[in-house]
Amino acid sequence: MKKIGLVSLFAVALLGACQAPRETTQETTNESVRTTETSTSKEEASTSNEEMSSSSTSSNETNDSSAETSTSTQENSTQTAFEQLKKEHPDTPMPQDIPTASAHLNIAATMTKQGFSVLYYQSEQALPLNDASLNQAEPIASYLYQDGFASSQETLNTIQPFTIDTGGRQVDLGYNIVGYQQGAAGSSILEWQEGNWRLRIRASNIEGQDPVPLAKQIVTYLESARLPAPEKVGTIEINMTDGTSQNTRIIWQKPTTVYTITNQDSMNALKMAVSMEQQ
Repeated sequence: MKKIGLVSLFAVALLGACQAPRETTQETTNESVRTTETSTSKEEASTSNEEMSSSSTSSNETNDSSAETSTSTQENSTQTAFEQLKKEHPDTPMPQDIPTASAHLNIAATMTKQGFSVLYYQSEQALPLNDASLNQAEPIASYLYQDGFASSQETLNTIQPFTIDTGGRQVDLGYNIVGYQQGAAGSSILEWQEGNWRLRIRASNIEGQDPVPLAKQIVTYLESARLPAPEKVGTIEINMTDGTSQNTRIIWQKPTTVYTITNQDSMNALKMAVSMEQQ
C-alpha cells in the first residue's frame, strides 16, 4: 500500500511539471498577441491622424485658393473696363481721356504683331473688358500703337503726311495762324500748320458744310492744350461728312513708334491725343 502511494504521488508531481510550461507558454503567446494588436492599433491611429491632418491642410489650401480667386473676380467686377485695361497693360502708352456722351465707356483691346490696338464703345451698361457683345457694337473711337520700326523714315512712310497747298484762299484762324482753303469736286478743303502738326478739314459743299468755324475752334483749343510732340511730323485729318469713328484721324511718329487715334467727334479726338501727354 505504501509503495502504491509513493508511486501515485510521483505521477501527480510529474504530471504537474509537464503541464506548467504549457500554461506559461500560452500566457506568453497571449501577451505577445496583445502587444502586437496594441502596436498595430497605435500605428493605425497614427496613420489616421496623419491622413486627417493632411486632408485638413489640403482643404485649407483649397479654401485659400478659392478665396483668392473669389477676391480677384470681385475686384475685376468692380473695376471699369478702362481700369482693367490699364492694369493689364501698365507700360503701354495710351489715351487717358476718352470722352463719351453716355454713362459708360466700354473697351475691346488686343495685342497685335507690332503693338497694341484698342476700340472704344459707349453705352448705358458697363461691360467688362473685351466683352463678347462688343463684337456687334459700333465703336466711337480707336487707338493704335505700333512700335519697333527700323527707322524714322519707315515711320514717315507709314504716316504718309500730306503737303499743305498754300495756293488756296487765305483764312485768318486767329492767334496769328493762317489757313488755306480751296474747293475740289463738291468739297471744300481747309489746311494749316501748327509746329510739326499739319491739319486738314474736308467739308461738303453739297451739304452746305463750312470748315472755318471748326478750324477756329480747334486753333483756340490748341492754344491752351498741348498735343504730343512728333519727332518730325504729325497729321490731323477731319472729314465732316463721315459720321463713323473714322471722322477724325490723328497720327504722329516718334523715332520708331507710330501712334494713331480716330474718333467720330473732332474735339474728342483732340482731347484723346492731348491726354497722351498726361502719363
